[in-house]
Amino acid sequence: MAHIVKIMEGFSFIPRSELTLLEALESQKVDMEYQCREGFCGSCQVQLVEGEVEYFAEPIAFVADGKILSCCCYPKSDLTIEIPGGCRIKKE
Repeated sequence: MAHIVKIMEGFSFIPRSELTLLEALESQKVDMEYQCREGFCGSCQVQLVEGEVEYFAEPIAFVADGKILSCCCYPKSDLTIEIPGGCRIKKE
């Protein structure tokens, strides 16, 4: 089942189910911070406002309450997230 990802102060989209949340955000040209893409560094953290995610690997990085690592999780339900610094779209 497809889930909706809503970005606070941004827009909503339906990601492809095989993409991690980070990959899904990148597919929408959302400018995201990241380093390792494997849950080690924690730089891709976003605030989970509403919804559930499922991790394909347990994050190694410290993840504060209410935050998720977008690089190693998939939406398990409709999500509302807040990106640190706000939602910025990459220009081509």
